[in-house]
Amino acid sequence: MDTNTSIFWLGDDVPLVVRTEARAFCLRIIKDFYKIDYTPAWHADLDSLLNAPPECWFSHLNRGAFLVVRDEQQRIVAAGGLYGLQNKTATATRLQDRYYDAVDICQIVRVYLEPHLRRKGLGSSVVAALENKARDLGYVISYLHADADTPETLCFWRRQGYSEFGRFSYPSAKGTDTSVDFDKPLLNQSD
Repeated sequence: MDTNTSIFWLGDDVPLVVRTEARAFCLRIIKDFYKIDYTPAWHADLDSLLNAPPECWFSHLNRGAFLVVRDEQQRIVAAGGLYGLQNKTATATRLQDRYYDAVDICQIVRVYLEPHLRRKGLGSSVVAALENKARDLGYVISYLHADADTPETLCFWRRQGYSEFGRFSYPSAKGTDTSVDFDKPLLNQSD
């Protein structure tokens, strides 16, 4: 990780202004990179950042976590989160044949970086931190999905050890979008 950046976990006691800043960072990256405007159904997890536990999906009480990376000027330059797959009912239902008991499955989400910091190892550091936190929280598999039209993103997740196991389509402002399902076993460091 760049020595000019620092990772901060957003604990349950973090002030609303910090959680609001993290949400705004993610929504800006989504708009800039994916050209997607705020959509309540797609961004419910980010909306939950503004709630106190237990309504916050990223709350430790809910076996969730969210981190931000700040630069020397204390600006957020990267983010990432995880929560239990059961928080996304539609996803858990769609994947119930693969994950019979979703309680041990986390979903990695919102791994976003400022464009000038990509391809420098920061994304890998964010993912490693999230996976370590997921292990600490008792998860055994990490699930995520990524836009099928972002080949660099798909390559990034493969380099992190994630395996593609499916694709799904859904209605969007463009008509139909397709995402790629990935997962990875979260073995203990000693395994």
